[in-house]
Amino acid sequence: MTKMLRPTCNLSTRFMWSNHGVNELKSQTRHRHSPKAPKRIRVLICNKHALFRAGIKALLNDTSHFEIVGEAGTGRQALHLVDQVKPDVVLMDAVTPDLSGSEATRRIKAVHPEVKVLILTLYEEDEPLIAGCLKAGASGYFRKYDHSFRLKSAISTVCRAGARAA
Repeated sequence: MTKMLRPTCNLSTRFMWSNHGVNELKSQTRHRHSPKAPKRIRVLICNKHALFRAGIKALLNDTSHFEIVGEAGTGRQALHLVDQVKPDVVLMDAVTPDLSGSEATRRIKAVHPEVKVLILTLYEEDEPLIAGCLKAGASGYFRKYDHSFRLKSAISTVCRAGARAA
């Protein structure tokens, strides 16, 4: 007689197929906020469009790996917030109403060299702009039309020591 596999779910909402009993499953369940859980990545979002910021916030709040610590609509607001909230990474729009992405990045890195900056850009033709941002100290860039799951990966990649993402 064959055992039937049944779907089970642990507390981190990952599904697995198991033929274990309920008591055995409880001992394997991983808790979201256990002491061994990895450190959450603190993210500051800087984009002139409030709707875009809300979308990024919803996307990143969907997992336990990220914590949104602030939102800014301009480069100057981002500079001010970096001092206050101490993010691990800033998602910086390539062009903000008051500063270019490269200038905002240069200023952030001058005061907070440990903060990673990931440039968000819309156009393929932004290569000179992206090059300027990378020269100013950005850890990488992300095209806004790319798949959302890749943004999570890009943020995680730039937060690793010395890593660059594109």
